[in-house]
Amino acid sequence: MEMNSESTPHTEAAGIISAKLVVTKAVSDQLLPELRCRVFTVTGIETVSVLQSLRDQIASLPRGANWEDVKAGLVNEMSPYLGEEGARQRATLLLRTHAFQAFQTANWRLAQEDEDTTHLQYLATEDKHVRHTHLALNGVILPKDDPFWDEHYPPWEWNCRCQVRSMNPDMVADEKEADKKRKPEQNLVFEGAMLKKLQEGELIRFKPGTEISTVYHVFPPQGKTAFRFHPKNLRISLDVLQARYEPQVFAQFQAFAKATEIQAGLTVWAWAAGTSA
Repeated sequence: MEMNSESTPHTEAAGIISAKLVVTKAVSDQLLPELRCRVFTVTGIETVSVLQSLRDQIASLPRGANWEDVKAGLVNEMSPYLGEEGARQRATLLLRTHAFQAFQTANWRLAQEDEDTTHLQYLATEDKHVRHTHLALNGVILPKDDPFWDEHYPPWEWNCRCQVRSMNPDMVADEKEADKKRKPEQNLVFEGAMLKKLQEGELIRFKPGTEISTVYHVFPPQGKTAFRFHPKNLRISLDVLQARYEPQVFAQFQAFAKATEIQAGLTVWAWAAGTSA
């Protein structure tokens, strides 16, 4: 697929960050998990102008700004509120969270639109900080429309640094040939019984650094709902959102959303519905 300057991941990523609505932490905490990826907030900072400035500095990263320069700017602006050390830690977290979400959203949209892209490959960050359930998924190749990605498209847990890459039929065929020489626990292209098990949340993999196979449970713990990111959530409708929740849960959110203004004349409910102030 030919991409012009308006459709590159970097350009779209910058726009995704810039479009995030600035809200206080109190408002963010009462949003449904799927909506939290659409807002920008920083614990300990309530001044809207400061929050907007922080958001816009992060949006400059995919436009070509240097990571360390952006981080230094964030630290400088947050230090009066959080202290220098707290500001440094928060700056790293903000950059990872918002920049990774934006880049992955842009890449996902391009992959869905590209007819030559048939599969996605999961790429974990291979360091001492990576979760074992995320590392176990490293290299896994699945069709781009497989429902597994609904729960595991990075970042699928808080501070997840994993990525995906697009795969065309030739690349997938090469990996299938390579799989013939691998043990089943090392296969990368998932089909048949292996795919079914994965969709059910179980993955048999060799433990990193050993030849001992183990079963990894790759779904978040039941009830873990504080963070639920997927690129589709950035355009999620209230009807779709309502269908995901028990009536009493959604009714509680609806009451809060209709009663809470985030800008003059704009309630949380109107924003979630896509209505302008």
